[in-house]
Amino acid sequence: MIRRAIVLVVLLLLWLPANGRAQLRLGVSGELNRASLGGVAPEDARFESNYGTGFAGIVEDRGHPDVVLSFQPGWIQKGAKIVFGKDEEPDSVQTFNVVHSWVTLPVYFRIDSDGKGFYVGGGLSVDFLLESELHHEGATRDNRDVFEDVDFVYQFTLGYLRDSAGLSLFLEGRYMQGMSTIANANGSTGADIYVSDFKSNGLRLVAGVLF
Repeated sequence: MIRRAIVLVVLLLLWLPANGRAQLRLGVSGELNRASLGGVAPEDARFESNYGTGFAGIVEDRGHPDVVLSFQPGWIQKGAKIVFGKDEEPDSVQTFNVVHSWVTLPVYFRIDSDGKGFYVGGGLSVDFLLESELHHEGATRDNRDVFEDVDFVYQFTLGYLRDSAGLSLFLEGRYMQGMSTIANANGSTGADIYVSDFKSNGLRLVAGVLF
């Protein structure tokens, strides 16, 4: 799967300048996100959201009058809180705060009619884990071994694009949902009670500019 993803990205980069009708644009973006985990929570536990940031470069091509293909490599924070015993006595609550940093390689499509106004789209990203930390009871430790190195995520987008002084400014909401379980059962121990068959998900608010 990793090799296929890398091949797809390379083919995209080769295709963009080779497309005779290419209308290439470059840009940058930044984001705030509300990430969590989905799937099966551990017994007596629930998932709660973490807030993170991210940034990306943008290379996009309008290969069709109504469709834009966009490659947006970047960096993103994800993660979640796994909370045990919240429905019981307050003194019994335990919170495991997982914070991830990823390199993300997404390819999106955007459907718009005139390069401005509201648009919808979607895409697929291949995310590579850089760092993973567990915060619990005032201590922090590296827990990268209990997670997979790669996460495959599909995303739905809704946004608004506006032209201003030769630039295009956009504000976009994205819903992300992991396609595969990111827990690595071989890397966890009996002490890692927060580990289960979970997948990444969350909401992203992205703002950017196209030159």
